Amino acid sequence: MPFSASFNLFRESFSLAWDSVRANRTRSVLTIFGVTVGVAVVVIVAALLQGAQAFIVDSVAAFAPDVLRVEKASFQDFGADGQAFAEAQAKRPDLLVEDLEYLVEKLGGQIEVGAQGNASLPVRRLGNTLLGVSVQGVTPNITELTNLKIAYGRGLTSTDDSFRRNVCVIGQDLVDELFPTTGALGNELRIGQDRYTVVGVAESRGSLFGSSQDGFVQIPLGTFTRVFGSRSRSLAILAKAKDTEKMSLDEVEEQVRVAIRIRRKTIGTSEEDDFSVVTAKSIQAFSASLTGIVGTIVFPLTAIALFVGGIVVMNMMLASVTERTREIGVRMAVGARRRDILIQFLIETTTLTVIGGLWGIIAAAGIVWLLAWATQLPLTLPIWAVAAAIAVSCAVGIIFGVIPARQAAALDPIEALRSE
Repeated sequence: MPFSASFNLFRESFSLAWDSVRANRTRSVLTIFGVTVGVAVVVIVAALLQGAQAFIVDSVAAFAPDVLRVEKASFQDFGADGQAFAEAQAKRPDLLVEDLEYLVEKLGGQIEVGAQGNASLPVRRLGNTLLGVSVQGVTPNITELTNLKIAYGRGLTSTDDSFRRNVCVIGQDLVDELFPTTGALGNELRIGQDRYTVVGVAESRGSLFGSSQDGFVQIPLGTFTRVFGSRSRSLAILAKAKDTEKMSLDEVEEQVRVAIRIRRKTIGTSEEDDFSVVTAKSIQAFSASLTGIVGTIVFPLTAIALFVGGIVVMNMMLASVTERTREIGVRMAVGARRRDILIQFLIETTTLTVIGGLWGIIAAAGIVWLLAWATQLPLTLPIWAVAAAIAVSCAVGIIFGVIPARQAAALDPIEALRSE
């Protein structure tokens, strides 16, 4: 068949299909709605999985991409095995100030090494009390090893650390709550039972998943160990190459790993590391693996919504064939072939499902925008999910439209004309 004849046939079939859609608006809207829900669910799930992966990387990897973090135990080493993670936290030896000093002594020539300890204490000033504030004991080089920046004032110094001074750097939340009308710099606040002088204010880092990242106070690690004891809690040790062009992160990781194993006398043995090494790359790989597993489970479940939408399309079109039997007989009587009837009904179902797919994408975009606004998650519509939604909606129309279309094309013209 020449191209022009095929195009005219398609245009005529599409015109008839569109007229039928408009003539049965209630039924068409219900059919479209079923596909809309299915497509929207698939796209929203894809956006949530992608956003969750970005959230994990942004929130856990709070240090620069060229920095590694040594912890007593990290969740990524144990995956979904929460019990094994809890056991490791209980049984593994703590990372102590002595370990930090050892690494500085052995690796300090080429590698910048620092640490951070964490606790939670009430912070007070002039009758205002903030409970459960994150108190971080840090080494003076913390701004080089994390994404923390000083907005004004100064950071903590080696002198502060050596003399265990009661000075602190605070987040913007503490400024807003405790110093609403006066400047924070040079003023005092009480952390636990001790008074500290504010010497710096950190740049605001906003919030993640509705939780502020600015409700913290940092004090010198020496002061932290004086208050809490040098062996009361495990530290997180941070390390990066002093010259990143000469030493890669993998080389830094290898040297740090070997140094800790030598200190713990496990080098040269078959014993596994009794500590965890975390990098931005390893977190991203872990989160990709985790969201991949979740996607493998969730996407087949969301496909059920599309399947139900397809069933709705097929039922509606079967009802349409029954109602339009006489119309089909008239078309056949004036020369329409069975193939023309088949194409008309396939175009009709595909039109309905494509419209449903477009509505589903629009609905998903609105819901994802609302979720991103409400939760502060980095949510966007994945381009591949949008393309897949259009392709799937077309496929649903064709697959679930075949049975009604074949039934319509198989009608006997004489019997169809006799139908009331």
